[in-house]
Amino acid sequence: MNALVEMLAIPVIRNAFIGMLVAGATLSTLGVVIVSLHLMALRFTLMHVGLLGAAAGMSLGFSATAGAFVLVPVASVLMGTLGQRFRISASSMTGFFMTGSLAGAFLLLARAGVPAMDVFGIFAGNILMLGRLDVVLVAVLGVAVVLAFVIGYREIQAVLLDRDLALSLGVPVQAVVAGLFLLLGAAVALALRLVGALLVDAIILLPGMAALRFARGFGSALVLSSVFGVIACAGGFFVAVRFNLPIGASSAAVSSAILGLSAVVTCRK
Repeated sequence: MNALVEMLAIPVIRNAFIGMLVAGATLSTLGVVIVSLHLMALRFTLMHVGLLGAAAGMSLGFSATAGAFVLVPVASVLMGTLGQRFRISASSMTGFFMTGSLAGAFLLLARAGVPAMDVFGIFAGNILMLGRLDVVLVAVLGVAVVLAFVIGYREIQAVLLDRDLALSLGVPVQAVVAGLFLLLGAAVALALRLVGALLVDAIILLPGMAALRFARGFGSALVLSSVFGVIACAGGFFVAVRFNLPIGASSAAVSSAILGLSAVVTCRK
């Protein structure tokens, strides 16, 4: 315990812990939205968009992370808005953006002469690179996610239950969906910074999937996903510190264990 306290006294370690804890408590609630709207492929699409953003950022002289952070939320909103307006299925929309982003990324890499490995570095992530500004960004997004669910609780619940019914009840479905896609895009962009693209599910998706196995309503699903997210991030952090392992991978392992245990427990009921 003393060793852990001493490590948390180090600014880099402390920033990483706070960032993971806030992300686990807030961003994990968006996993409920992903599962409820059948957007499982969305995070893969946004990862490819992040690759395009990274390539564009480096081609323009910026960092790969900055390019991905800007383009991912923009593309997410476009997918939600265009899908609603032109009644294009989520699978078709994600397929279009995924293929187009990957093609655009490689074309930019070839044209600008940017080393591919520098761009693909966004898939690794590095939680220990978080500074104070990064922690503030995670906190701001976390508060925005919580406020969105608190203020638009009934509207979001109606949209997740049945879009046509929500529309008939006067719910601004297109605006709600666009807002949710914006939050999802921003969450994925931040998760890229925290744990890398390959481990985004550890923070956003898996806690929500585990929560939905126990939840009896929308509210309980949000609360449980937040609890599981905190356990996954805090548990992964402590495991990594104790055994000198990568923090992102440890959090992903704990998150996977939570989902596995939830499946075993609920199957026995």
